[in-house]
Amino acid sequence: MVVGYSVLRSVEEELAHMMVENFPGIKTEQLHRIVEKRDIGSPETVIIHVGTYELRTTRNLDFVMGGVYALVVTAKRKFPKS
Repeated sequence: MVVGYSVLRSVEEELAHMMVENFPGIKTEQLHRIVEKRDIGSPETVIIHVGTYELRTTRNLDFVMGGVYALVVTAKRKFPKS
């Protein structure tokens, strides 16, 4: 499974064997909520692409990385076999 923002649109076509979800303009905090609430099954692999847009707008690396860390912790808990 690959989740992230709109840059993943082109990945969808190349990874037909993988579930790809792209959310244009999504922020880390918003993607965190989606991962928590959606029933996505039990993917073998989870790739998360998020945070670069926030780095350009906030310029606060600690804030962005804190959000990414929390998202990864949630993904590890929700998808323990990934």
